[in-house]
Amino acid sequence: MKNLNLIRVFLTCILLLGAADVESHIGLALYDEQKNIIFIWTALAIAFPKFSIPFLLGGFGLSYFFPYFADVYVDNQKIMVLSFAIPLLLFVIIGSFKTNGKAFTGLLITFLLLPFVYNGTGQDYKDIIVHLAIDSTAMLGMILNIITGMVFLFVALGIIVLNTGLVDLIIKYVLKYVKSPGRIAILSSSIFGSVSGSALANVMSTGQVTIPLMKSVGYSPRLAAAYESVASTGGQLLPPIMGAAAFIMAELLNIGYWDVVYYASLPAIAFYLLLLIKCPKGEVKTNYEPRKLQFPDAKVCAEKIGEAMHGMIILGAGIGCMIGVLDQTGLVYLITDILLTLSDNSTTLLLIVTALLSIILGLGMPTGAAYVVVALITAPALIDAGFTDIWAHMFVLYFATLSMISPPVAIASYGAAKIADSNPITTSLTSMYVAWPLYVIPFIFIWF
Repeated sequence: MKNLNLIRVFLTCILLLGAADVESHIGLALYDEQKNIIFIWTALAIAFPKFSIPFLLGGFGLSYFFPYFADVYVDNQKIMVLSFAIPLLLFVIIGSFKTNGKAFTGLLITFLLLPFVYNGTGQDYKDIIVHLAIDSTAMLGMILNIITGMVFLFVALGIIVLNTGLVDLIIKYVLKYVKSPGRIAILSSSIFGSVSGSALANVMSTGQVTIPLMKSVGYSPRLAAAYESVASTGGQLLPPIMGAAAFIMAELLNIGYWDVVYYASLPAIAFYLLLLIKCPKGEVKTNYEPRKLQFPDAKVCAEKIGEAMHGMIILGAGIGCMIGVLDQTGLVYLITDILLTLSDNSTTLLLIVTALLSIILGLGMPTGAAYVVVALITAPALIDAGFTDIWAHMFVLYFATLSMISPPVAIASYGAAKIADSNPITTSLTSMYVAWPLYVIPFIFIWF
């Protein structure tokens, strides 16, 4: 356990050095891919503590020799790359299962097997594996750069703030001026949901406080769980962070981050206003005592940051593999053609089919992962049909996020139901009823 904490601290330190671009200031020439190799293998060392030392040594060794692997046109070099690419992919799959759950891992495996079913470019499978392992458009590319850059900085800031006791003061302030427990859940979960990157993680943290509060004033367990899960899910769509989706969207669309915030703000605010207005009343009385403000312990914060980031890095590596498969097989063009054919030139039907597909593809994954998947698979069909890029991406993001409360996945609703001791299925159906504006708003903003 002690060694594991040291590796978490080490991961935090190298992420901080990478985000600060220290190597360029000291004259050390490093490709982004070399840094990402170190990040991935360090994250895997945390996921597989028994193999931590070999993974760390292997990561630094592969990073050092990466420039020699970059040119893989010669057969013997290709075999050399395959010798580490295949084990790396296997460890990413198993590590993803341990850190990101069955749904995402199943989707990742499906993508890795897709070239056997459809391969529009005719690429040899060995060439695709090599591409996934070393190319800047796959595992070592854009998604991992975003996660180890801006996302890391916001995660670090959030954990540091949590360890100062400031969050406890905010909760006390909310409890002092907002007496409706439903509104307390909505406000607190909206704020922390935006930062957390996972509706389920938010439910399991703020829900421990808000769900008992709602039940104490007469909310049924089912309704209390529904309001918490909906508020936590909506937080993923609330600027400025949007569960990391804002940064990824800005990168994918090649627009400014504040442009994404601008477009996302009005729909999110409209949703929360509607949710606050329709929320049942009820006054809660509690003697909640917050911690005093304090300077955070640097070692504890570094450990927590490393723990939070190692799963996200493995997630980023998996998403990068999916992007690489789409790029190498041409599958995205096939899906676009299918969607346009199914819609039969009806934009309404296209939007409905795209919405349903986005919910299915969301699979209860963390917001950033769910968004990337639908942005690559379903958004192109909307753009080809004439919808604006930013609104097409917002549309699919909304419905991918709604998979968190929509059966059969509904992982946020199920987590809240566990805390509230209510039926998971009826809780998820109630969540859909409570969140009806979230199902309507995307159709409004993409049409108008």
